[in-house]
Amino acid sequence: MQSVRTVVRTLIAVFLATAGAVLAAPAVRAHAQGIQQSSRTDAASSHRLAIAIDGMSPDFATPASTVTVRGTLTNHTGSAIAGLIVQLLTSPSPFSTRSGMDSFAASGSYFNLLAQGTPYTASGALAEGATVHWTVSFSPAQAQYSVFGVYPLEVEASSAASSYLATDHTFLPFWPDNGRPRPLNTAWVWPLIDQPQQGACDQTLATNSLAGSLSPGGRLAALLAAGVRWTRQDHLTWAIDPALLSDANVMTRRYKVGGCTGAARLPPSAAAGAWLSSLRTGTAGEEVFLTPYADADVSALAHAGLDANLKAAYQLGESVAEKILPGTFGKNGAGGGGDRPAPVAWPADGTADASVLTSLASDGGISTVILNSGELPSTDGRYDNALGKVTTGIGSTMRVLLADSGLTAILGSASAASPTAAQFDAEQDFLAQTAMIAAEAPSVQRSIVIAPPRRWDPSAAEAAKLLSLTYEAPWLREVGLSSLAAAAGQLKVRESLPGKQISGAELGDRYLDQVSAADAGVALYKDLLYQPGAGLLASLDAAVAATTSAAWRTDPAGGEQALARLTDYLSDAEQKVTIIAGKKVLLGGASGYTPVSVTNLGQQAVQVKVLATPIGNALSVGNSGQLLTVQARKTGTVRIQLHSAAIGTTLVQLQLATKDGSPLTWKGATESLSVQATRYGQALLVLIGAALGVLVLTSVARWIRQWLNDGKGESRPGGTG
Repeated sequence: MQSVRTVVRTLIAVFLATAGAVLAAPAVRAHAQGIQQSSRTDAASSHRLAIAIDGMSPDFATPASTVTVRGTLTNHTGSAIAGLIVQLLTSPSPFSTRSGMDSFAASGSYFNLLAQGTPYTASGALAEGATVHWTVSFSPAQAQYSVFGVYPLEVEASSAASSYLATDHTFLPFWPDNGRPRPLNTAWVWPLIDQPQQGACDQTLATNSLAGSLSPGGRLAALLAAGVRWTRQDHLTWAIDPALLSDANVMTRRYKVGGCTGAARLPPSAAAGAWLSSLRTGTAGEEVFLTPYADADVSALAHAGLDANLKAAYQLGESVAEKILPGTFGKNGAGGGGDRPAPVAWPADGTADASVLTSLASDGGISTVILNSGELPSTDGRYDNALGKVTTGIGSTMRVLLADSGLTAILGSASAASPTAAQFDAEQDFLAQTAMIAAEAPSVQRSIVIAPPRRWDPSAAEAAKLLSLTYEAPWLREVGLSSLAAAAGQLKVRESLPGKQISGAELGDRYLDQVSAADAGVALYKDLLYQPGAGLLASLDAAVAATTSAAWRTDPAGGEQALARLTDYLSDAEQKVTIIAGKKVLLGGASGYTPVSVTNLGQQAVQVKVLATPIGNALSVGNSGQLLTVQARKTGTVRIQLHSAAIGTTLVQLQLATKDGSPLTWKGATESLSVQATRYGQALLVLIGAALGVLVLTSVARWIRQWLNDGKGESRPGGTG
């Protein structure tokens, strides 16, 4: 008998769906006229009557349930209104498509809307500016709900004593006793991503915005609390930016905010420490994938040919995360294994092309990519399905998981600052859209991926409510992203992404040219350093990655500031290494030596070559390019050998270079030296030799004369006898 009743109800619903439009046309037109009258009134003045639905229980109906809808009614008409009533309307005919739901959400227009339940009647007159809370209830059985699907709900506030009319509408999924669909395999991506705050300066953040976000009531605190509460029930897959981990970790010790010098010093943040501790315990053993460090814009880097930056961002991100979240990656991830995070990429805005996937596969080790549902046709034709598979330019296959773009937009439609009614709209619309996906092809096994905006800002209550709805909805089956990735891997390659598809939102060429210049500057500075520590090298890589963050798609000024901080750091560090040499050297002979000193006022030891290049052919340099190590805050000296082929003055260009010969070009790394060759030294030796010869000859002559004189005296005769 139950099946007979079901058939009868179905036939009645079909009849009402076809005939109801005709029978109810006057009522629909009257309803439309009421809305138009209200619109004309609003156009004439700002006065209006406002009604809003801000809650419903239960969230989805069953045959035996009583549905209670609640909300507020506010009088902005300028005068009191008496006799206000709130009437609920619904239809025995469910929506047949998601586009039909979207149309109803936009206009509130739907055929065969019939009054249900007992209207709410306001007691007394509603004063100007006053708000009253109302509730209305109805029975889904009396409303003739019969098949699984999503039904329209509308509330209408009116008064016989006034021409003002106000309406609001929402959706109600219905779960019948029979004719239930196959549950959708449903995977959540739970994002913990923020703007990168660190540059190259130790223990320094650009701003202190994370302090509020990590504190109770903050954006990241709310996401973490809701995620940890529901991660096991909903099998969440966490998407974590390692730069956020690093920034929060910096805050657990004394840290600075601002520039490298003159920054404000702040005490350790207890909130940051508690947030990291909760994250470690809450995600241990759960499915996790990492964005590249600073959530680098992978599409922009691939299109600009900056694959080395992409690879470095992934390697740095994994290294940072392993240190801050040890033991988190023990569970087999989405397509991964061992103790590493899942090899999953989530390009900004969910858009990519074949070249991006090739770069992700070759430079990021990625085998699964999450894209928005508009990037590939569904493998189930006109029915939504999240699974896909494509080939990359290196011959490998890439598993594609399509995040439903409609759900993403709904989740992003209300923030923590939104009114209660707006948050309810987002929650109920989200639930209804998932039911409509299941209702469109109830006998087909399909999957959906739910991926909120990457910097999602729900209230703590809304985040928890959405996760509870996922767990409670009987048409959804909670699975991890790894399950869907494995299923996608079993598919045949049917579609391919465009070869080149550049989004207007990604980081532009002019900006990336500046990133390339800064990257080259960092490479030069690394070559200058002598045995730099791993921490210093990592901080430089992090500073470069921070300039490529996808966050700068919507905040270009933030990217310019990150670039400026990096270039200022490099300029300050490099200009502390300078040449000290005399301006003029007097070369007395054909050859000689001159000392050249290099001073290092920085905090890191450096290793440089001192190149000496004569301008012209009159002078040659014997030992240019000596490698000199100069410790921090010390001075080192080399001796440059000079040889002159002629008398005169010659300029010698002194130049500092890295150990591989790359010239250092900042002020103080070059110096001009004037060398004057006189040959006075050789002439002086000749004169001294001649003088010594004359002196010797003169001495010999005097001795001979004296000897001769002494001999003559002895032979002369003596006196008388």
